[in-house]
Amino acid sequence: MQDWKDILIERAKEQGMCRENFTALERLSDRRSAVALYKKTVDWALENGYPGLDVIREHFNGMEQDGIYVDLDFKYDEVVSQVAVFHNCSGTIRTGLNVETAVIPMLYLANGSRLVIDGNGRTDWAVTVPVYVCDGCEAVQGKGVRLKIYRIKTS
Repeated sequence: MQDWKDILIERAKEQGMCRENFTALERLSDRRSAVALYKKTVDWALENGYPGLDVIREHFNGMEQDGIYVDLDFKYDEVVSQVAVFHNCSGTIRTGLNVETAVIPMLYLANGSRLVIDGNGRTDWAVTVPVYVCDGCEAVQGKGVRLKIYRIKTS
C-alpha cells in the first residue's frame, strides 16, 4: 500500500501541479499540512480532479475539523471552517458570519455534493456566502442566508 504523500506526489506530477506548490507538497510532513495546501490550491485541485475522490476517501476522511467533509449526510450541522470542501455530501448545513473571528466561510461542493445551506442565525440580516460548485453538484439557498454561486468547470 502506498503512503498518502507518495500518492499525492505521483498524482501532482500527472496533473501538472505548479513548481511552487509541488515543492511545498514534497516538504509536507503530516496530513493536516496536506489539507492546508489542498485548500490553498482548491480551485486548481477541483478543476483538475486532484488528488481524486478515492484518495480523499482513503487518506483524508474524518478531517472535518480541518474543513474536509467526505460522504456525509448533514442534518442542520453547523460548518465553521473558513474554507470548507464537501466531497459527495448531502443534507442541510448551517453557516454564515462567525462573529468571534469575523469570517464568512467559502464553501466548495465537489463529487456530487448536494447541500441546502441555511444561515447560522447569528446575525439579524442575511449574510452572503460564496459557494463554489463543481459540475454535477448543487447548492440550494435556505433560510437566513444569501448564496453567491460560482461554477467550477471540472476536467
